[in-house]
Amino acid sequence: MNDFFDWDDYERTGFHFLNKAKEYQDDPYQLHFVYNGFIKLFFKHRNRVPDAEDKLITICKLDIELFPKFREAWFEKNPDYISLPRIPSFQRLIQVYEKRNQINEAIQICKLAIQYGLDDGTKGGFEARLEKLRKKQIKVSW
Repeated sequence: MNDFFDWDDYERTGFHFLNKAKEYQDDPYQLHFVYNGFIKLFFKHRNRVPDAEDKLITICKLDIELFPKFREAWFEKNPDYISLPRIPSFQRLIQVYEKRNQINEAIQICKLAIQYGLDDGTKGGFEARLEKLRKKQIKVSW
């Protein structure tokens, strides 16, 4: 996965990750990192490429669905680790849902991340994010 490519070249980089996804379709460990590449690409281009945000949602959902298998593979390959790496699919999907004012969906993904014991790298983590979303949900319901 140490291939070098230009993140600004949407089509070429997308094609690269599509090939990698086919190559690693039966390997949840590697496939997760391919999905991370897609997530980075689609997030970067979400305001420039008309369908990038929809693709971002799709790939985040796929990675979240893959997560239990990835978690198992992660600890098999990294037995000395006691924690997981950051899993960007949860954070990015929450951000997109929040931007689209799909607060209930964002809350569900946030709760799932908390259930899995994940950390989003922010000061309050997913717990603080969930509280913020709940406050926003109350405002929306008024």
